[in-house]
Amino acid sequence: MRNLLKVENLHSGYSNVQVLWDVSLYVDSGEMVALLGPNGAGKTTLLKTIAGLVKPKKGAILFKNTRIDGQPAEKIVELGIGLVLAEKELFPLMSVEENLMLGAFCKRARKRIEENLMLVYSIFPKLKERAKQKAGSLSGGEQQMLAFGRALMSDPEIILLDEPSAGLSPLYVKILFESLRRLIDIKETLGILIVEQRLTQIDQLCERGYILTNGRIIYHGEIKASSHILEFFRKYLGVH
Repeated sequence: MRNLLKVENLHSGYSNVQVLWDVSLYVDSGEMVALLGPNGAGKTTLLKTIAGLVKPKKGAILFKNTRIDGQPAEKIVELGIGLVLAEKELFPLMSVEENLMLGAFCKRARKRIEENLMLVYSIFPKLKERAKQKAGSLSGGEQQMLAFGRALMSDPEIILLDEPSAGLSPLYVKILFESLRRLIDIKETLGILIVEQRLTQIDQLCERGYILTNGRIIYHGEIKASSHILEFFRKYLGVH
């Protein structure tokens, strides 16, 4: 596997408030890596810093061995990094297809609009059914699919997913993770860094992961049957 994303000794935060201390991680091409941690640990801040929405205070972010820390968000997207935030940030009065097309605004994606649209519709057939429907009229699960699909329209080489299953019904959680599995099978070189709290689903999709607490990485390693992972879920989430 080719190394795709590397974060080295990253310090980040907002104005005078530091959120992350000395964070290091990596994601290889074709790999799905979990980022676990309690609420307020700094997981979203980390994703936003990688994506250029928050400027790092110290450390380095490398994409395909080239430093990208401090680059504006539009440049990061152009390089091939997609971000799906928990807030979704859709345009509710625009149609599903119009929202998807907004994801293809960057130069790298324009040559592959039709190909990527077919990919999105094959992974999320509900979006094809709702193509002309206003995004604001979709269910929460369908809106999450749309936010994910919009990121895929930018033709990314890596996607950063921020708690994609949060607030979804069990049915849509099942659909979402089945879609992720299909995507991995179709785009074998796509890297994914996923923030998630559902151990069962993550255990099936990720071989390794990181635990972030109080802005610091406290564990990196295998997820399956890891005593560290199980202890984390028992301590922070009350799951046995």
